[in-house]
Amino acid sequence: MRNLIREKGFEYLIYALLVSLFFSKAIPNIILAILSVWTIIDFRKDQILKTKFNFSSGIILLMLLVFLTIKSTLFSTISYDFKVYKGLFLLFWLVVVFKKVKDFNTVKLVILLGINAAILCSVFLITLFFIKHHILPFSNTAEVNELLLLERPYIGFIAVLGLLLAIERAIMVVKYKYLWAINALLLFLFIVLISARISIITLFILAVVYLIFYARISWVKKGISLVLFVILFGILVLTNKNISERFFVKSNLEESLKVASDYEPRIVIWNCAYTMTKKSDFNSIIGFDGYKTISNNFLDCYASTIENPSKKEYFLTEKFNSHNQFIDFYLIGGLIGLLLFVTFFIKLFIEVRSNFFQMAIVISFLLFFCVENIFYRQFGCYLVGIFILILLQRKINEEN
Repeated sequence: MRNLIREKGFEYLIYALLVSLFFSKAIPNIILAILSVWTIIDFRKDQILKTKFNFSSGIILLMLLVFLTIKSTLFSTISYDFKVYKGLFLLFWLVVVFKKVKDFNTVKLVILLGINAAILCSVFLITLFFIKHHILPFSNTAEVNELLLLERPYIGFIAVLGLLLAIERAIMVVKYKYLWAINALLLFLFIVLISARISIITLFILAVVYLIFYARISWVKKGISLVLFVILFGILVLTNKNISERFFVKSNLEESLKVASDYEPRIVIWNCAYTMTKKSDFNSIIGFDGYKTISNNFLDCYASTIENPSKKEYFLTEKFNSHNQFIDFYLIGGLIGLLLFVTFFIKLFIEVRSNFFQMAIVISFLLFFCVENIFYRQFGCYLVGIFILILLQRKINEEN
């Protein structure tokens, strides 16, 4: 009886961590600290050898972390670089902590409920704003992040993950399947409402992947459906004012490109990243010596290449990073770091290819890694740890 209470208490703390993750930075860390102490106390010697990844791709990610840590130690930059590496360490510690969890279906449900709660709070704030101002400022205005519980890219991303979990439940769980289907639809409408650009693109790509590789219909029907998907995507982008502005849709291509270059920070950022790889102190095999050098190079590039004074001040104040995890690992780890990270995803694709929902989660993370440095944020590290290292692996207790 006592063991049952201990196990249930541990799982309830896990659930509390998952829900609090979408509302607080401090609370998840406090709960994780309690879970960590609990895990260490219960961690018997015979479990040490059994604590391993349930998918071999985790070993590749571990190799990347070891390589970067050794490199930073040799270059004496570890004290600064650890600010980023600690997120990677968190991933592997979560595997150890979550090893005691047995009911992963409930874990998925709790995550979905947490995502829904965060989005409901955002909808409430949006409603209050609309009642007061009679507009929805979701094109490129400063009010956006004030109306959302998380920054737009991140709340759009978790909405995509929630939509996938809701559809999975609608298919796999007979009870309340229509409720979960409605839930998925509402999450899609929320993504459209806030004009979450990368999330809309992600859903379109996932629909195409499902159609081509998983739908059991003839190739003729696949072709027709694919054309319809493209048409619907075009209609959505062209007819929704906020979305069309987010995609920089103008009267002609030249004007669209000019507006994109003026308002899309990543165009400047990625150009600066490319420019700094031409510097003499960049080693294409192992990258720069540390993140401090990379950060200074970005600032120098912003200061020397941006002509508009207000835009330059904005970039220098925000100190934008590479906004692409692949570019980031190339800058800090060279070809070795980039190839290890790419190999990690390739291995993940191979491991989950038979299950569309697992594949969809991997693709979603891949696309989000292309526009954000997820490992720079505590929230992002938790997401990767929970979804990649837990939801995509088989029950971690099976090997115990």
